[in-house]
Amino acid sequence: VGVDYVIALTHMRTPNDCRLAENVDEIDLILGGHDHVYEIKKVNGKYIIKSGTDFREFSKITLDFNLSPVQIDIERIEVTSKFAEDEELKQQLSVYQDIVAGKMDEVLGHFSIDLDARFSSIRTQETNIGNFVCDVMLSSTHADMAILNSGTLRADRIIPKGDFTLRDLVNLLPMMDPMIVLNAPGEQIYLALENGVSQYPKLEGRFPQVSGISFAFDPKKPPGKRIDPHYIKIGDEYLDMNQKYRLSTKMYMYQGRDGYDMFKDCEVLLSDEESPELRTAVQNHFEAIKVVTGAVHHKSRHRQSLICLSRRHSVVKMFEESSQPSTRAPLKRGFSLDAVAKRNLFKLQQDKTSIDKVEHEQCKLEPKPEGRIMILTDQVKEQLEKKRQEFIGLTVDPVIEEDEDEN
Repeated sequence: VGVDYVIALTHMRTPNDCRLAENVDEIDLILGGHDHVYEIKKVNGKYIIKSGTDFREFSKITLDFNLSPVQIDIERIEVTSKFAEDEELKQQLSVYQDIVAGKMDEVLGHFSIDLDARFSSIRTQETNIGNFVCDVMLSSTHADMAILNSGTLRADRIIPKGDFTLRDLVNLLPMMDPMIVLNAPGEQIYLALENGVSQYPKLEGRFPQVSGISFAFDPKKPPGKRIDPHYIKIGDEYLDMNQKYRLSTKMYMYQGRDGYDMFKDCEVLLSDEESPELRTAVQNHFEAIKVVTGAVHHKSRHRQSLICLSRRHSVVKMFEESSQPSTRAPLKRGFSLDAVAKRNLFKLQQDKTSIDKVEHEQCKLEPKPEGRIMILTDQVKEQLEKKRQEFIGLTVDPVIEEDEDEN
């Protein structure tokens, strides 16, 4: 009673703010946070203004109650160096800046090779630092694959081998980027990769870095037709356009940024609220290495998994298949790949190749390019086609008939 204008202060995802605007007519204006993206939307005749993040911008809102309906004017103001510093506040903050500066020199891990984070590299090709970060995305979310826009990686330099500090990590990943896991059909995966290479050789941030996936593209072909889907592999298998895969990516990409609008209709398996933030996941990865190697000891046995390459899928799949009865019909006096798989599994067990062993291998911080992203030259195409034909041959169940002994 007596209220002329209702302003809702919220802290939830934009879709929920939209639902609020659509279903509560009594609200006139919604001022929201949480998404870390500045945004102005009009839903059901009322404005939704998202605050952005880290005081990078703010809104000046003017309401004119002399008009009916109430007139609203919104001005976005970006916080830049044109604003003079407040000397009193600067002095108070300097105490905490000194504390933070000390923490920035904390050593997270030790790389045995240089890391190529130059824009000229990460925005045009597969790189070792891109592989490392995407592998962490894969292992921390238990996904089938990871796709990351290279614009996420901001260091733009060669990070020398040796101690890798928190300062190095912040320079590499300065933004707070929540991850998300999607149930993405193969067709959307293909479209995402096409979008990623569509602006090559321009140094565009949409160029992908990946894990759990490999592909080749022909830059001489027009955008949208540069990738042959027959050569896209997810783990050890070729992409099925109709199959759905667990895709680890960024909320930024799920929102359609950098041209990745093909993900907007994908089912969300793990929301940004349930997934780790990317930089935190990398820090957890270093901590997990320390636990596995015995460098530190924790009372809790819980830690982030380190197994993050397609090998993880191969090992797990082999163990799973060994415990399942074969669905194939018995072959009289025949020979099938089931026997080969069982012998291979036994050999793996004899060689003590296990999840623990694979994790120890991941403790070696020496990421390298592995052929995840290739330029599709004639020679590369010939090699990929040969591998594909070999794969097709292996998936056919061969039966070696024995001569019947008439005696």
